[in-house]
Amino acid sequence: MKENTLKKLIFDLGAFFSCFAITLIFEITVRNPLTVVFFVLIFAELMRLEDRGAFESIGKKRLILVGIISAMAGIIADLTIGRRLMLNFDSGIFKLLTLAILFLGCSFLLFIGVVHFYSRCFSGRKTTRKTVINEDEKQNALLNMTGPKLFAFSAILCFLCYLPYFLYEFPGIMTADSLVQYEQIIGVRPWSNHHPVVHTLLIKLFYTIGLGITGDAIAAISFYTVFQMILVSLSCAAVVCMVDKRKLLVLAFYALLPFNAVFAVTIWKDIPFACIATLLLCQVVRMTETDDKIRITDWIIFSILSIAFCLFRSNAWFAFIVWSVFVLIRFRKQWVKAAVAVLAVILCVSVIKGPVFDAFKVESPDFTESLSVPLQQVAAVLVNDRDIPDEDMKLIEDVIDTTYIHELYAPDFADNIKELVRAGHPEVIENNKGVYLGLWLRLLKRYPGDYIKAWFDLVGGYIYPDIPYKVGDMDGIMGNDLGLYWKPVIGGKAVVKAKEILIKMSDFVPLYGMLWCIGAYSWMLMICFVHGIVRKKEILGIGLLLLLTGTLLIASPVVDFRYAYAVIFSSPLWLSGTFKDVKNAT
Repeated sequence: MKENTLKKLIFDLGAFFSCFAITLIFEITVRNPLTVVFFVLIFAELMRLEDRGAFESIGKKRLILVGIISAMAGIIADLTIGRRLMLNFDSGIFKLLTLAILFLGCSFLLFIGVVHFYSRCFSGRKTTRKTVINEDEKQNALLNMTGPKLFAFSAILCFLCYLPYFLYEFPGIMTADSLVQYEQIIGVRPWSNHHPVVHTLLIKLFYTIGLGITGDAIAAISFYTVFQMILVSLSCAAVVCMVDKRKLLVLAFYALLPFNAVFAVTIWKDIPFACIATLLLCQVVRMTETDDKIRITDWIIFSILSIAFCLFRSNAWFAFIVWSVFVLIRFRKQWVKAAVAVLAVILCVSVIKGPVFDAFKVESPDFTESLSVPLQQVAAVLVNDRDIPDEDMKLIEDVIDTTYIHELYAPDFADNIKELVRAGHPEVIENNKGVYLGLWLRLLKRYPGDYIKAWFDLVGGYIYPDIPYKVGDMDGIMGNDLGLYWKPVIGGKAVVKAKEILIKMSDFVPLYGMLWCIGAYSWMLMICFVHGIVRKKEILGIGLLLLLTGTLLIASPVVDFRYAYAVIFSSPLWLSGTFKDVKNAT
């Protein structure tokens, strides 16, 4: 078994370095789907050669000779292609790494090619690899853990992995959105549901506790950050307990990927929302596994998590309304309980978003906020200086001043145009929705190409992997007049450089970079959905995530990793559920 494990590790590394060398030579970005194709093809060829007994049939002496020739080819690649590639780097370390990767990758590619050629032309021997693996022997101590021990171990490990980031980013990462919520907490700004008020209230709860204990506003903020770290860690542990196999890989995904650690200490609504969405999916898995034996408590937990799911993101509310129909269909054998649970969620959320918010004077997001995509499309028509009928142009000018439209328009960022509308007369659109829907449809008919391009430029990154954007590169507290500032507990050049390298690795390491790419997860989600339908597996949870992704494609103001974090954070669960077995957590 150890020999087979070693071979598989060598094949993994060989395919990885070969893929890496190809991306360097042809200057393919690490988020290009071709990187995955290259890796899969190379690894599959290695496994095929192993199955045919090609490595055994060629003989050890010839293998050594082939290895020497391949190494010479790697040296030649370094002396020729490597010189060109080194011009892309200033750092001597990165130049050496480039040469090493190019050498290993090219050597391995030639090695595979020669073995393949020999096995085809000179070897008549074909063997079938017989590998008998005792599944029990494969299980290590982590896989043998069950129940509370596995849950506690996973949660503690994740928390400890996030702790250095917390100490470096103390009291937590706060961007402009975080500061807006803080202003509501201290009474500088009126309550608003633009950023979910339930999240703002949650921050206020822990901030108030922290302020009462420490008397210091900065230290008080850290109380919420610690709570969020615990929530993230517990959610990770819940998924580890749910998957039947690959527990170690799932735990590594949560504990070691830097963006999880950065997000765990960032005060954004998207992080607790991702935890809630993942826990809701865990609950759905439990319920579909037990099916006819679903208890009342299961439906209560389902309803509570669903209410939180709807309140923490506006688009989640719309996704849930559509998804609830499929919930009723899936649990039609218990349709009364299912209907009560779903109606309870819809009624509760409607009351909170309506009468309760009105009673406490909580402002709702304006209508303009939901028009990111259509406003961007109409703006693109204007920026492209298309011919627009006078009556339609008048409708546009009744809302905005088009003087600076060319300067303000940013293809990948809708907020500029939304602010232009808010600076004009947004109430005109809100009071004449039918009229402006007609305007949008008429321009769509005249200039469909502009509309499609504007849509793709704005939100295409949610479904197309090879689009660059930053992930997890923020630090500390954004400049403000509220007396809040970044107060790192640990620091120094070594810490700063380590975090910088961990984040930037996603820009130049193939396969690893795909883990930082929303589009990759979206495609995996769609593949899992189709696979689930074909193989008749449970797809209810995947359906919810697809609806959530759909809302981003029609209403998101920008491609942002955190907006899709619920899909990414829950990915080990739905991937395991599609291609492997899942089991109920004990």
